[in-house]
Amino acid sequence: MLQVVFVKWGTRYGAEMINRPVRAIQKHASCDLRFVCITDDDQSNFDSAVITRPFPEFTASFDHLKGGCRLKMAMFAPGVLQAGIPTLFLDLDTLIRGDVAQVRNHIVRHGGIHMMKSHYLPWWRVQKWVGPLIGNKYYHGNSSAVGFMPENYYWLFDQFNKTIVGDPSEAGSKTLGVDDRFISCYCRETLRVFPTSLLVKFSGEYMSPFLAAESLKSQLPWVKSRREGQVAVTFAGESLKPDKLITLGQGDEIRYKWLKTRWQYEEFQQYWATRIA
Repeated sequence: MLQVVFVKWGTRYGAEMINRPVRAIQKHASCDLRFVCITDDDQSNFDSAVITRPFPEFTASFDHLKGGCRLKMAMFAPGVLQAGIPTLFLDLDTLIRGDVAQVRNHIVRHGGIHMMKSHYLPWWRVQKWVGPLIGNKYYHGNSSAVGFMPENYYWLFDQFNKTIVGDPSEAGSKTLGVDDRFISCYCRETLRVFPTSLLVKFSGEYMSPFLAAESLKSQLPWVKSRREGQVAVTFAGESLKPDKLITLGQGDEIRYKWLKTRWQYEEFQQYWATRIA
């Protein structure tokens, strides 16, 4: 079994942003599934397969923790998720295109806490060995997807509540200001990164600093093979939100930070454009 968790607050996204990945996951999955949505929304018509959970009590105010997506730390609170089940958190702007059982197997096989790639150099592999040499530096993983066993990380919720409230350095601290930096910092001993054959950010996999570079990269046989087998693609960044992507024409140039590409992904566009009740 795989437990899939989403976190939704406020009114920016409706129930369709939960129901869409739920139904796509069900379509492709070869394992039993349990869906949980941690939310303050008790009005929306979520898919019947989704179990809703209220946010746990934080020591900081709810509104304060909206900044830096720190409300996502709710998934580590005891009693929110069922213990003993491999768990995959997904951001709402994640596109599902493969069997999540592959992700479940990866979590079980390797243990620890899994995040998405953020750096070109995979130095997460050695950071626990070189810790004395690098001081308080750590590999910054991306939390658009997080894999873990819930019972192994209850302590992280407690640590967050102890650390975040009243810390005079919070305003200027990268570690305290964003959920994925906090996770990366405090879980550095057990942090792993999902392989790009399973989960990727669209910007990291499908965009490059130069248009010609992405055009060339997309033709490489091993890149084509990797992309065909990917289970999910996340679309982090305001310029890559689904409501913007569905308006693109084939060949339109899109940019995110220093990266760019020409839009040629009809499969992705159809996924986001399909209406979900």
